[in-house]
Amino acid sequence: MAEAFAYFGGIDFSGAREPLSNLWTAVGREESGKLRIVSLRPHAFRRDLAAFVAGGWRGAVGAEPGERILWGADFPFGLPARAAEKLCRGDWRALLAWVADRPADEVRDAVPDDLRGPRLTDAGALAPLDIRLYKQTTEGLRWLHELLEEHEISARPQAPVDGSETELIEVYPSGSAQELGLPRRRAPGRPGEARARAAALRTFATFAQPDAEAAAVTLEDAWDATVACVTAWLARDDLDQPSRASGHPREILEREGWIYRPPASL
Repeated sequence: MAEAFAYFGGIDFSGAREPLSNLWTAVGREESGKLRIVSLRPHAFRRDLAAFVAGGWRGAVGAEPGERILWGADFPFGLPARAAEKLCRGDWRALLAWVADRPADEVRDAVPDDLRGPRLTDAGALAPLDIRLYKQTTEGLRWLHELLEEHEISARPQAPVDGSETELIEVYPSGSAQELGLPRRRAPGRPGEARARAAALRTFATFAQPDAEAAAVTLEDAWDATVACVTAWLARDDLDQPSRASGHPREILEREGWIYRPPASL
């Protein structure tokens, strides 16, 4: 049996033009029954993010060789099953490669309007090809394709690799915040709101550095990365969540993906 995860990561992804100010990661480990955030940082380029996720995080937090990490990433890991069937006969790895070779507008235009709806797992979240999300979706799939091509990394539920030192799952921080009872307002406008965020977050997480906590509760992208990290930590023993909680056919889940949620909310 593979060793349990020693670390947990959260990615607030961005499909915007680089260099970026809204691409953040959080990394934490469990201490005394809570998640302790030991790294919270922005990344100016998606390529730098890939290097950090694939192994650069180890030096940043002093991890030992072989210690495993579970990352929660905030972007769609797939398209609706019918769209994937039209583009690549439903083959998920072929879909990643196809998207990686095309600009976002070409990807969206290749899918008819009636196939751009939500995935089965998108309850409450925007559909991957929604006009407000499609650039993030396509950049995320391109990023994931390159990451999996270059590194031995597991992505669930589409491409699990048992015992991999690096696992990725899709999460939805806004949904997790609601389910965990965390403040849902966007960036706080008054000091009292930031203090309320900090107090609510301490139910689940602490911070190794006070400035990291200050960033998490005042900067929206740092907050989302932190909530993504908390979600990964909470889901650490529930990686079969898609089959356990959905009732959807396995082949659909392997095309579309699954948004992992805090298990207590299911």
